[in-house]
Amino acid sequence: MFEQPFFKFSYKIIMILLIILLLGQIPYFITPLTSVLSFILLPLLFSSFLYYLMRPLVRFLEPIVKNKSLSIIISFLVIVAILTIVFYFGGSIIYNQGKELSQNLSGSYSYLYNYILEIIESIKQYIDLDNSFLEELQIQEKLFSYLNNLAQKISNYNYMGIFSSITNFGLIILLIPFILFYLLKDDQKLFNNILHIIPENKKEEFEEVASEIDQLLSTFISSQVVVAFFLGLVMFFGFLIIQLPNAAVLAFIAMITSLIPIIGPFFGSLPAIFVAATNSLFLFIGVALIILIAQYLEGNLIRPLVQGRRLEIHPLVVLFVVLSGVYLFGFIGALTSVPLYVVLRLLFLKKYIAK
Repeated sequence: MFEQPFFKFSYKIIMILLIILLLGQIPYFITPLTSVLSFILLPLLFSSFLYYLMRPLVRFLEPIVKNKSLSIIISFLVIVAILTIVFYFGGSIIYNQGKELSQNLSGSYSYLYNYILEIIESIKQYIDLDNSFLEELQIQEKLFSYLNNLAQKISNYNYMGIFSSITNFGLIILLIPFILFYLLKDDQKLFNNILHIIPENKKEEFEEVASEIDQLLSTFISSQVVVAFFLGLVMFFGFLIIQLPNAAVLAFIAMITSLIPIIGPFFGSLPAIFVAATNSLFLFIGVALIILIAQYLEGNLIRPLVQGRRLEIHPLVVLFVVLSGVYLFGFIGALTSVPLYVVLRLLFLKKYIAK
């Protein structure tokens, strides 16, 4: 039984994880290694992500301009022009609304505190609870302390510190365009160099698997960006219609978090729900309906249209994969866990199941 391919594969995975776990217990080894890997992997991951987004444009322009380097430069200029226009017209709106939202959230804790107290009082009217028992629990005091601390954290939080806390963030940002340029320019050359070290009898199989991985990653990344953009757009116009305060920044938050499958749209919707709940019942119902409509259109129209049936993964599997990625590697893990799972699944199916 243990000679079967599945058990051999599982044994290899367990041994690799065990080695990583043991190395992780050595601080003087893992700390510098983590710093070096983060410095190398972060720009490489972002560049790979942008590579799959820009590659269709480069391949579209290349036959027209008859020069690959020039087509890449034009693609860069197009992207920079689009981003400049977006930030010029929308950047100040999002910044101002974000600042206003931060102040509103820090001031909303008193409303939320009073609202929860009303619920507690209502429960006490219907359930015969001893007041001394409630006093021992100190629900009100604990609730006030928690909400007060939360409000102070929100109002005093330095949002730009997210970026400045990353080691050499500025240098990483500068590296991304250079890595991206050479990925777009020499992608076929890099693949051929890798192909040279593959044994002759394995080259055909390697090319087939590499092509499938490339198509899967391209499909996943492009479809995820399209879906996130669609959700952000639907929510923005929906929030404008119901006149939700800070509609632009709330829709922007929903759009960015929607890049993370399954849990992203849920967490991205929470700020809008909270803002609506602290304003009026009408806004709360309106936001809930807009989110439901956006999710329905995303699941039944947009995702099947842009993704097709190539990446059919059960939502429960995606949920566990994303949560594992978040637990192990934080936000980067949330973004990369599903593509990594898709690649590993394909390799496993090709190597063991197909045989």
